[in-house]
Amino acid sequence: MSFTGILPDLSADDSDQFESALKYFVDSRELPLYKMMAYHLGWVDQNGEPEPAVAQDRSHGQLTLSTSKVAGGDIETAMPYAVAVELLYNFLLVHEDVQNANTERNNRPTIWWAWGPAQAINAGDGIHAMARISIFEQRNSGNPQIDPASISMALESLDSATLAVCEGEYLDISYQERAAVSVNEIIAVARKHGALFGVSARLGGIAAGADDAVLTALSTFGNAIGTAQSLNIDLVALWPETGTERTEVQRGRLQSKKKSLAIAHAIETGTPTTRRRLGEIFMKRVLDPADIDEVTSILAETESRVFAEDQINGMLTEAIDALDSTGFTEEHKSSLAASAKLIVGLS
Repeated sequence: MSFTGILPDLSADDSDQFESALKYFVDSRELPLYKMMAYHLGWVDQNGEPEPAVAQDRSHGQLTLSTSKVAGGDIETAMPYAVAVELLYNFLLVHEDVQNANTERNNRPTIWWAWGPAQAINAGDGIHAMARISIFEQRNSGNPQIDPASISMALESLDSATLAVCEGEYLDISYQERAAVSVNEIIAVARKHGALFGVSARLGGIAAGADDAVLTALSTFGNAIGTAQSLNIDLVALWPETGTERTEVQRGRLQSKKKSLAIAHAIETGTPTTRRRLGEIFMKRVLDPADIDEVTSILAETESRVFAEDQINGMLTEAIDALDSTGFTEEHKSSLAASAKLIVGLS
């Protein structure tokens, strides 16, 4: 369900420039380690040979470019920040694949499946380091608006978002072994995961030289988008789009007993029999397809899917409302709202 198109505020040329900048930043290094990164990002095969690019989700970097344009900045100045946040996102994907034992992503073997978990962790950590280096690339931009203070602010924002996501992962993993998890706990975890889109939007504002009020609004906007998307990813894993089967990544999330908003709702509102049966299922070491089918059947009885969808729509409203304090034009606010819906997966 990842968005693989172009956000409304960007042109095809903007998107191409971003892909080229991202590719150049990785390809400018020679060690085979970077070929592994290029493979993960969809540009080469396992032998390091060019192949037709695999369409991937670039919405984090694109959101940085979009918010920069709307806030009065330009693509060139925002590009190193967009590259940074896109690399940060991919660092987290590489680690997620190892964590959940995903053998496939984007219809290709994952790094850990192709090269082993040790090299995958190494490649993921390298991608993270490169994300931070990209922030420092602003020193070479020659733009008089870029000063050490803005670079420091951007780096602090990036690191804070990384830490928030790691906190969310810690809680996610700890909840896998718990029979009962509350709705509020699940939303709190989703908000930590939402920090990645929060920093994506914020970095665009930093690149444009926006004031503190606008930066705060953009952070709120992005974080609410990320929260809604995180909740919706779990929902789509339980109920894939009509006519499609679950992906390897979706199966990995469910088989590892990841708790979702719909499951938490069923645990809180279900009958004693419902709660007992869910508890029995989630006490298993690993869930099999029959277990997952039984879970979705229980969630249908408790109307938990509808509850989750309402919460996701509420987060989307929260995101759009945050733009009211930015002073952006109605046209720009509308385009960012459209971007939010695309990212969340509701349009």
